[in-house]
Amino acid sequence: MSIDPSILVTTRPPAKLNFFLELLRRREDGYHDIDTVMAAIDWCDRLSIRRTKNPGVQLHCDWSPSRASMAGQLGLPASESPLLDIPTGETNLVHRALDQFSEKFSIEGGFECWLEKQIPAGAGMGGASSDAASALLCAAALCSIDPQSALIYEIASEIGSDVPFFLGAASSDAAASNDAAASTDSDPRFAARALRFAARAPCFAARAQGRGTEITPVPIAFRPHIVAAFPGISLSTAKVYAGCQVPDSPTSADGFLAAWQQGDQREFGLRKMNRLAEPARKLSHQIDEILDSMWRSGARTCQLTGSGSACFAIVGSAREARTMAKRLQAIKCCNFVGRDGAKVDADLKRSSRMLARATTVRSVPAPLQYRRF
Repeated sequence: MSIDPSILVTTRPPAKLNFFLELLRRREDGYHDIDTVMAAIDWCDRLSIRRTKNPGVQLHCDWSPSRASMAGQLGLPASESPLLDIPTGETNLVHRALDQFSEKFSIEGGFECWLEKQIPAGAGMGGASSDAASALLCAAALCSIDPQSALIYEIASEIGSDVPFFLGAASSDAAASNDAAASTDSDPRFAARALRFAARAPCFAARAQGRGTEITPVPIAFRPHIVAAFPGISLSTAKVYAGCQVPDSPTSADGFLAAWQQGDQREFGLRKMNRLAEPARKLSHQIDEILDSMWRSGARTCQLTGSGSACFAIVGSAREARTMAKRLQAIKCCNFVGRDGAKVDADLKRSSRMLARATTVRSVPAPLQYRRF
């Protein structure tokens, strides 16, 4: 296929929330086996990609609408806030995803990308993973590669535990087209998982097991009204996991899933959990502050997402969500960290504001849009 640099593919990679997260065991490779239920939400970045005749990846990143605007929302100095620095090299998961895509599919030429960030980094919201998954799907579209190829699932799994979730479930006829690919172009471990995932219908939520890459789409009876909030500090996922303890008798996600699938909102709130909340709270007191603010603002229930630092609240209506988001956004909180482990700004003791949004659950993957560059 010839390279056409004039075709630009754009998408809006969404953030995710973990409504349930339990630790099952510590693996020999240093990771943990987990049981988690997550869903994408309508808090999105924007990613645009085109092919280039020159090999390699050119990645342009900035905050949307601007770095200064994001800094202002968080109450941070724009020019001196490492929290707002976005890597553009190989450490960026979009760059890594496209490098591996080009290598595994023997793609000629390269890619130029524009990433407009709105999802906070180090928040446990999966922004970087979502960007990487969207990059793979955009590249597949530009190169006429089947997006349900087992190789794409393999790349996603190698990049990060959350990445396969954002690829979304495929149509039920995907298994047939994947069958040949599973036997020729991929490690059988990844091929089998890709086929199982592809056989499901599109979903709003999924259960992730193993290292987090074994994805099973799950039906849900309602889309909760949500307020997601980021306290202006990012936590190290490795340090949060280092401080966790695997319970002797892990809690299964079955009860939580049954409540969501049956539309039992009371049980949904009671059975949600996050085993990483305790070690995250020990690393940053902002988590307790933000949860307390949510309770005082009328949350039905609230908790940390992923390894933090972002939290979310469930409320009764879209209007309540908008009202709470405005209240949280107006609260000033002190960015002082009592224990080591959080990546923070140089002026730790300056007042900072939460970044809060009213949102709800949405489906993955995000749709692609095509236009001329």
